[in-house]
Amino acid sequence: MRTAVLASNVSHPLSEDLRRLVEGGLDPDGPIVAPLDQAESVCARHRPEAILVVLSPHPDRALAVMGKVGLPMGGPVLAIGPTADPQIILQALQHGANHYLDENDLPKQFAAFLSRLQAKDDAPAKAPGRVVAVLGASGGCGASTLAVNLAVVLAAERRTCALVDLKPGVGDLAALLDLKPTHTLADLCHSTARMDAAMLEKALAPHSSGVRLLAPPQKFQDIRLLTPRAIQRALEQARSHYPFVVIDLEDCYHEEQIMALRLADAILLTARLDFTSLRNTRRLLDHLGQLDIPRERVSVVISRHGQAKELPKAEVEQTLSLKLTHLIPEDAAAVNGANNTGTPVVLKSPSSRAAQAIVRLGKSLLPAAPAAAATPSPSKSKMLRWLAPFC
Repeated sequence: MRTAVLASNVSHPLSEDLRRLVEGGLDPDGPIVAPLDQAESVCARHRPEAILVVLSPHPDRALAVMGKVGLPMGGPVLAIGPTADPQIILQALQHGANHYLDENDLPKQFAAFLSRLQAKDDAPAKAPGRVVAVLGASGGCGASTLAVNLAVVLAAERRTCALVDLKPGVGDLAALLDLKPTHTLADLCHSTARMDAAMLEKALAPHSSGVRLLAPPQKFQDIRLLTPRAIQRALEQARSHYPFVVIDLEDCYHEEQIMALRLADAILLTARLDFTSLRNTRRLLDHLGQLDIPRERVSVVISRHGQAKELPKAEVEQTLSLKLTHLIPEDAAAVNGANNTGTPVVLKSPSSRAAQAIVRLGKSLLPAAPAAAATPSPSKSKMLRWLAPFC
């Protein structure tokens, strides 16, 4: 089991003891040991299946990091600290720990944890679902339309799919599915500590396609309930019960949006072949890199492909240093007709060019996403030369 040990001082005797215990019984290859200020980037890159956080000597700092770090596989989070102060134990559980070990009795308590983990491993395990995040590079890129239709395609392949609208106050996935949810993400976040599978199912709005929608709060005063920890808990619950979870993201800089990006197995960045959209695409790709999100998880999806005067695909590939393998053609009649009636285009007009392209994209998500590759081009247009300084 790939494991990360996070501590204020990685050379402290307690950190060293923990490293040896992990290597001896949990992770034979040895854990990733990282200081707290590198925890988020290390976990985003290496995606450990278990996280152990040393609280001493700075519990507040360690607890803050624990609340931000998510586990893509929903594995165990262990807090190691003193037991003299029950408030620290309570805070650790509130920040996401599901095990608390006494630092003064570490070998014995760690052995007991391993025994419980082994008993759990002996039971049949259900593979966690894949998380697909959809992010628009600019307005008019069809990110929400893509998210809805992808969810329908994946539901057809796996009989069901969870769809999460992470655009508080402005999300429109319910309208695109002609649904009127009675519960929202705010209802789940209001009871984070008690959130379980039954609460999740109650909050999801069912669609006839097999898609289950988790809608955002429509009242602006409820947006404050959407804490990163609560959303992480909801996403972990969703991926543990659904084969796919599709997330329609608002941006890539708010804390809860970054958490969702780091949790994602695949990130689809939608863009158009015009200067402003591609400039934003370049900046977003750089930003995702700064968040230590591996490039192989990110794919650029070109929407409305084939419009007059758009930039040449081959030259864009050279400028962005990636292969554009996902192209959704301009098909305004079919897409607008579907969106305006609340029926996904893959259902309303399955033979349309846009629907067929989305179906191909959805099926490509079933196996591992292909690695990006550079495509050379002999020349650049005038507009792409203007774009080059941003690349």
